[in-house]
Amino acid sequence: MKIDTLVLGDFQTNCYCVRPEEHSDRCLIIDPGLDAAPLVQFLEETGLEPEMIVLTHGHVDHVAGVEMLRRRWPSVRVAIHRDDAEMLTDPHRNLSMLAGTRVAARPPEIIFDKEGPLELVQMTFHLLHTPGHTPGGICLYSESEGLAFVGDALFAGSIGRTDFENGSYEQLIKSIHTKLLTLPEQTRIYPGHGPITTIRNEKRFNPFLNRGGF
Repeated sequence: MKIDTLVLGDFQTNCYCVRPEEHSDRCLIIDPGLDAAPLVQFLEETGLEPEMIVLTHGHVDHVAGVEMLRRRWPSVRVAIHRDDAEMLTDPHRNLSMLAGTRVAARPPEIIFDKEGPLELVQMTFHLLHTPGHTPGGICLYSESEGLAFVGDALFAGSIGRTDFENGSYEQLIKSIHTKLLTLPEQTRIYPGHGPITTIRNEKRFNPFLNRGGF
């Protein structure tokens, strides 16, 4: 698996361009950020064709770039969990109004509504539903590669915010403990913001995960 990371927009969102191998010409885009212009430039310069966009959740700093990619590559398909699907089209729910802009994309082509294995651009992932930061937050776990793309559920030394509308601290902590910390400790974690970490590091050093109660 070949992973290129681009840090996009004022909120420094990690956008991941993922392909089965380095010489593949089709790719999966995870979270195209607030400003997708650098991503479009990267894809054009490398000759890559985005086949699918997976949104780990519906906040504006992860979804605003969707329509720019759709205009450039009309055949690209967008996927999001059912519980966050309305955030893609509603500028109030995706918090873009709070950010001083108005983002209202077209509805997704694909709705995730259950956990389990997924074939995405010739790569196998296991979809994990990890609500708490948002109701429809998801993670993509690749057992064969030993990694997970976790959006804003878990960061190096921190966790996602839960003080936005429909956020839940208790639900997020439960999601992390039952869905992520149960993965092998060597699993590499690719978060929505900040550096890559591992399950081992977060179990040992993340202060939010060592308070007991779960």
